[in-house]
Parts: sequence; C-alpha cells; structure tokens
Amino acid sequence: MRWQLHALSLEINSGRELDEGQVQEAVALLLNPSFPDSEKEQFLVSMACRGMRPKELVAFAKVFLEKSLKLSFQRQWDSLPLFDCCGSGGGGLSLFNVSTAMIFVLASLGVPVIKHGNKGITKISGSADVLEKLGIAYRLSPEGVYRSMREIGLAFVYAPDYHPSFMQLAPLRKRLGEKKIQTVFHFLGPLLNPARPMVQLVGVFREEHVDLFDAALEAMGIEQRAIVYGLDEQSNPLGELGVEGLGKASGIALEEIQPLLKKHAFKRGYAPGSMAEALVHSPLESAQKIEGIFRATLKGYARGLVVANCLVGLLQWGWKGKVEDALEAIEEAIDSGKVYRKLQEARNFAVLWQRASSSY
Repeated sequence: MRWQLHALSLEINSGRELDEGQVQEAVALLLNPSFPDSEKEQFLVSMACRGMRPKELVAFAKVFLEKSLKLSFQRQWDSLPLFDCCGSGGGGLSLFNVSTAMIFVLASLGVPVIKHGNKGITKISGSADVLEKLGIAYRLSPEGVYRSMREIGLAFVYAPDYHPSFMQLAPLRKRLGEKKIQTVFHFLGPLLNPARPMVQLVGVFREEHVDLFDAALEAMGIEQRAIVYGLDEQSNPLGELGVEGLGKASGIALEEIQPLLKKHAFKRGYAPGSMAEALVHSPLESAQKIEGIFRATLKGYARGLVVANCLVGLLQWGWKGKVEDALEAIEEAIDSGKVYRKLQEARNFAVLWQRASSSY
C-alpha cells in the first residue's frame, strides 16, 4: 500500500480531502485486525475534527456497498421508485421512531418502502429496536426482503446483517462513541442501503449537514432526495420535520408547505404542542406510541410529526395531486385504519416468515 493511516491522518490534519484511492486504502487498514487500533483511532478522530466532506463520504459508501450483501433488486419495485427514510442520527434525542412509523403510512398509500436501519446507537430506540417490539421481522435474508416487498409492499434491511465488515469495527466505534466522537460511520447510514433507492428523505440534527448530505446523495445518483433539518416551536432540532414545517431543507421548498402545515397543525390539534409528547424512554414506549397513532387513539404532537414527515416523503416520491390532497390522504389512511391494517399485515408476514425460516 502507498499510504498508512498515520500519513493519511497528516493529510486530513492539513485540511486536505482524501481521494477515492486513499479512502480505499484507509478502509483496508481499518478492517485489518493486525493493524494498531491506536492508529485507526487517530485517523477517525482526525476526520471527525476536520469535519466530513461529501466526496469522502461517497468514497467510503462505495467501498462498503461493494462489500455488502446483495439484493436481487435495486432502485425500483414493480416499476415504481423505491423509497427510504433513514436519518443521519447523532442527535442524542430520545424521540420516538418517527421515520419507522412513516414506512407503514407510506406503504399503505402505495409507496414501495425499503428502510435501512439499525439498533439504537446514539438514541434509546433504533428502528430495529422498535420493529422488534412491534412484532415485525427486522432480520431478513435477501430472499426475505424480496418476499416482504412482494407480499406487503415494504421491507426492512438490518444494517449489521448486510454490512458484516462493520462488525470488525464495532469495538473501536464503541470506544469513540463513549468519548462522544462522531466518526465517519455515524454519517454513512443514509448512503448504505443495498437496495439503492431512487428516493430518499434524510433527517439531520445539524443545519450544516443539510448541504453535506445533499451533495453526497447527489454524487450517489439520488435525484429525488430531501434533506430536512427540522425544528420544534422553541427552535430545538428534532432530526425530523416539525409539525409546523419549521427548519431548513434541500430538495423541497419548505417555505411553500409551511403555511399549509401550520394551518393543518392547529386544525388537527398538533399545535400548540410540546416535543415532550414525542419523547420516550424505551423501544417499547416508542412502539406503543406508534400503535396508538395507527389506532387513531393518539392524536397530538407525536402524530403530527408522522403526518408532516409523511407529507414530505410523499411529495418527494412523486405525488401528482395537490399538496392539500396529499395531506388529507395521509390523515385518512390513519383514521380509516388503513395504516393499522398495514402494520397487521407486516406482523402476519413476520409470523409466516419465522415459520418458513425455522422449517429449513
């Protein structure tokens, strides 16, 4: 190899950006069990201190996608664009799993959703944690993902199963996480869905990450993308769009839908509200909130978050009608029980898949 991690760290410390070849060599060294952890840590800390760069993120993503477990389909499902809503994480906010709730709403409206996610690393409840509490199969083989898409129109891709090379980095990432250092691996989730969805909605906790992910996803060839830095009414970052559409975004004109969302939030009783209504202490509590929303018994701020973000997702995916009609379609899908039936379909599939898997 031309480069060692120490030399690459010096490049980064001088403010320079690594090219694709240097990133490939860096990954090879990071995954080499005989290479000193101290140099691996120094390299990752150098990157974190200097700040993430879009081209580097894309280079890292390409290396790990090449190493990932492959699916039999990509980009589309039944000639429709695949959708993902994997957030960037890293906010440390114990918000219930808004983006995971979204997959059932959007799937009930005909959007083919393939969500990429993990167990909680920087938050109490990761998407896999809450799916487990909801009784949904979250660890699916490529065949299982295909069957899930075919039978219920949505599927979950559990990141550790599809990116086994990350397991070698787990102890190192844990140590740096305990030091509150966000490495490049905190940012890769939205770029590593092996289904390569054509449409993505990414929620971020820092305003500067809107441009970071927009540039990275553009370089990955994701033309239909929306990056959202959402705020509550007290200007606290949510990692999702707030019920009144406050914040900053790329890929969608927030200023055009904010008046509608604000009016709708007051009409439906989502506002005035408090972010405290959407906070949880466990995956089980998150699952209970989601089920309450889908049963149309929980109608406050938490439901408002799901509705607002589903609106952005539906518009980005390609809703052809009026924005007002999209909003009403989302509300009607919840109120009519359509979304809850989709949840039940997913639960039934989980039972059948478990039986089929155990019979082998």
